[in-house]
Amino acid sequence: MFRAKTVLVIGAGASVEVGLPMGSQLLKQIVKLTNIKFEFNRQNAGDHDIVEALKLCLDEGGEVTKLNKHLAAGRQLGESAKQALSIDNVIDALEDPQIELVGKIGIVRAILKAEAASPAFKSTQGMPDTMDLSQFNDTWYGSLTKILTENVRKSQVHSLFDNLEIINFNYDRCLEHYLPISLASYYGLKPEAIREVMQGLTIHRPYGIAGRLPWQTGDAPSVGFGEGSPQLLADVAQQVRTFTERVEEGEALAAMRATIAGADRVVFLGFAFHRQNVELLAQKMQSHSELVATAYQISKSDKSVIEDELGKAFEHEFVMHDTRIQLADMTCAQFFREYWRTLTAEKGDHEPFTTPDFSHHLPNIPSFQGLDG
Repeated sequence: MFRAKTVLVIGAGASVEVGLPMGSQLLKQIVKLTNIKFEFNRQNAGDHDIVEALKLCLDEGGEVTKLNKHLAAGRQLGESAKQALSIDNVIDALEDPQIELVGKIGIVRAILKAEAASPAFKSTQGMPDTMDLSQFNDTWYGSLTKILTENVRKSQVHSLFDNLEIINFNYDRCLEHYLPISLASYYGLKPEAIREVMQGLTIHRPYGIAGRLPWQTGDAPSVGFGEGSPQLLADVAQQVRTFTERVEEGEALAAMRATIAGADRVVFLGFAFHRQNVELLAQKMQSHSELVATAYQISKSDKSVIEDELGKAFEHEFVMHDTRIQLADMTCAQFFREYWRTLTAEKGDHEPFTTPDFSHHLPNIPSFQGLDG
């Protein structure tokens, strides 16, 4: 279990280990899905469900004037994407509501397809709420289950998420889908029992989500994991946000920053440290608080800049290479293995730690340059 107040800040790189795309990969998939073309009144390119979702959003009956303009916007999205960092950058730069709608529907469609295609989440024998949990042994998901269950008995499952909050910059629902099945299997319970406990786990979503899962409370439309229909695509597209629509004021932002302010330990996973996202979290931390993060394949010079920017954003008396701020050149899975004691320590409970250099034998995984973090 987590013995200190811990905040996990999850970026695009954290989902890579379970088969979800990073920002650059997601952009390519969205371009393919939204490059919709017709020949002799028959669609011969792009995704059919996106076309139907657009029809539902535009509600123009038998007319296709608005639809054709949006399909043209989709093709411009693809042209701009050839030189873009992410889908968010395209939508933000072009300032076109038609491109924004096509892009958002494309985001949801790509995320739901990626959820369905992930080998890790494939149900066993076609049974719902099942998966081969051994698929997660070499991922940080498996390590998270081990931390949560350490010294927690079956009669204490209500305390599994004590001292934990999550800030998730991704659109996918992988973690929420995984945890009830994994923890229920460990304790010999039904997933519903863990889902009830998870209602008390705070998960902040500054960029929204590709639909709440059916078991989650709320008024927004629900979508089964890896499922979706044209109607749901049309509905859920309004639940995702871009750079300019991120949570920038009000109770949601105040709650997220209060989480940072009250944390003993903030852990960044697969986060690319985009400046607008760091600024979104900016909040004075406690003097004893620690900040640890994966910084896989980030250069030494860039890590120095990131350390300085983090110190300023969180108004912490960080000194360069202070033991309270560590950027580890590791994947998320390796980070959990190497920082196990750190992650499970009480506040101020451990000796200063240093980051080993594993770069000479890390697997060849692309840099985390996704839009989500």
